[in-house]
Amino acid sequence: MAFDQDRGGIERRQEVRQETLDMVYNFIRRGIKERATDIHWEPIVDSGEEEIVVRFRVDGILKDIERINHEKTRLGSLINAIKIMATMDPTKRRREQDGRFTFLFENVEYDVRVATMPTILGEKIVMRLMDRNKYCMNLDDLGMSQDIQHCLDDMIYKPEGFVVISGPTGSGKTTSLYSILKHIYTREKNICTIEDPVEVKFMGINQIQVDHEFGMTFVSGLRAIMRQDPNIIAVGEIRDVETVRTALQAALAGSMIFSTLHARDAVNTIVRLLDMGVEPFFLATALTGVVTQRLVRLVCKICKGKGCMQCANTGYKRRTGIFEVLRINEPLRQLILQKASANELRTAALEQGMMPFSKSIEPLIAQGATTKEEVDRVLALE
Repeated sequence: MAFDQDRGGIERRQEVRQETLDMVYNFIRRGIKERATDIHWEPIVDSGEEEIVVRFRVDGILKDIERINHEKTRLGSLINAIKIMATMDPTKRRREQDGRFTFLFENVEYDVRVATMPTILGEKIVMRLMDRNKYCMNLDDLGMSQDIQHCLDDMIYKPEGFVVISGPTGSGKTTSLYSILKHIYTREKNICTIEDPVEVKFMGINQIQVDHEFGMTFVSGLRAIMRQDPNIIAVGEIRDVETVRTALQAALAGSMIFSTLHARDAVNTIVRLLDMGVEPFFLATALTGVVTQRLVRLVCKICKGKGCMQCANTGYKRRTGIFEVLRINEPLRQLILQKASANELRTAALEQGMMPFSKSIEPLIAQGATTKEEVDRVLALE
């Protein structure tokens, strides 16, 4: 095991009972073995007994793993152990906190991001387990068809513009963003990012960590980058109109900008940006394209969907991406200027060659790689 020791993790770790640490370690190891992306520690009261339910999110689905009660550990000690590992303040129990540490398992280093939240029953904790190598995937490994990747290449290799990667939480937007940066990286380009948090450290790319305590926001970071002669800028997430306006200004000044946004499809990405208050002229002029994505579960190759030990009797194992890609051309720019409705934009986008989700979905279903029920489940989560 390895800790992030920037704030005295070794000394503080000694305050926690070893048996409690071992319990946390074992759940993390088990989570990694079962391919969990997140571990949830949720307080409950059952028949008057205080307990914590541990749940794993595997292939996008949460499942109960175990209940922990006072017979196994003091619950307060367990929560404090996790907080100390993540260099949080264990005395602050009525406010949310964020932290992180590293965990070494079978010679692979995992980043563990930890977030706490007070509830009426006590503190809830979520750990996100991230294998750094999986955030540096090649574009070929994301599940894009050849047609979709060619369309994407046409957008991301432009010298200037604004490309948005959209989708709901947990749809793989950050992985795609990092994969694009890896795909277009060369030493001839000055590539800078502003992120919250920095998920993966890239050799040769200048990365800024958002730090509100010291006044480093997405907007201030963007403005700093714009004075650094950038070719490519990645903004971790668009959260407000000031951030997107600054990003559009950078695009109009001659940089290529990439960012992520929560939106359910490509057309609604444009509508949401306009609804946020972005001026239609700036958006129509700078926007190059939109990539929207989801992750669908793949049919287990061992049991072919029947359910077995390898897939925890779900019939599915691992996930792949499905994508919707929209390139902005002159007819679409005119509609953006007019603040056309979502229906008008969607009709025009399909006429102008937008690649809808069906372009990704139909081959997967035809090949038996996934099922219509799984696709319907994922697309209904909106």
